[in-house]
Amino acid sequence: MEVIMPVVFDTGALLRPRFLAHEFTATKWDSSEVKAKFANDLCRFMAADFKESLFTKALYQRLSMCWGHIAHYNREGFFGEFFRSLRGRIDFLEQTLAWRCFGDPEYTYSDVEAAVNARLGSCDLLVAYRALRAAEVENAEREMLRHLQQKYEGGNTPLIAPTPILHPGTLPKPTSRKPSTDQQAALF
Repeated sequence: MEVIMPVVFDTGALLRPRFLAHEFTATKWDSSEVKAKFANDLCRFMAADFKESLFTKALYQRLSMCWGHIAHYNREGFFGEFFRSLRGRIDFLEQTLAWRCFGDPEYTYSDVEAAVNARLGSCDLLVAYRALRAAEVENAEREMLRHLQQKYEGGNTPLIAPTPILHPGTLPKPTSRKPSTDQQAALF
């Protein structure tokens, strides 16, 4: 019998150490403190298994402008696309980690993107979610297998499916009836 080992992931690796303002460059629009807060909020959101209550409007607005992500029309659309399923979370992490962090940090959040990507890469969050997704798929396939085995091998179900027989009976003749003008007018 094969022993299946659980996937253990320490989400604390995303949270520690906290990002500090001096690690980031202020832009014309946002201070380095705002950038650090965004990085910490995003890591907290990811460490909490993408909990919807942590996906604030402010987090969505900034996240939809980073890593090449698009807004998906609104906060709910973005959350639905990326965070409601394991497949979506994997897509989000793959897209985020594949991003090359373009731009000057005086005008963009490229420094935040690079710092968060470094932390994501070192903590193997994507590896953990891929393992969870593989287990989810395997469990669904095993359930389908169990159901099909029960259907075709268990109970009173015949081993060979019966072949349908077509009875060459007489078919009723089609009636051709032209609808009256009143019937046609009643449709509108």
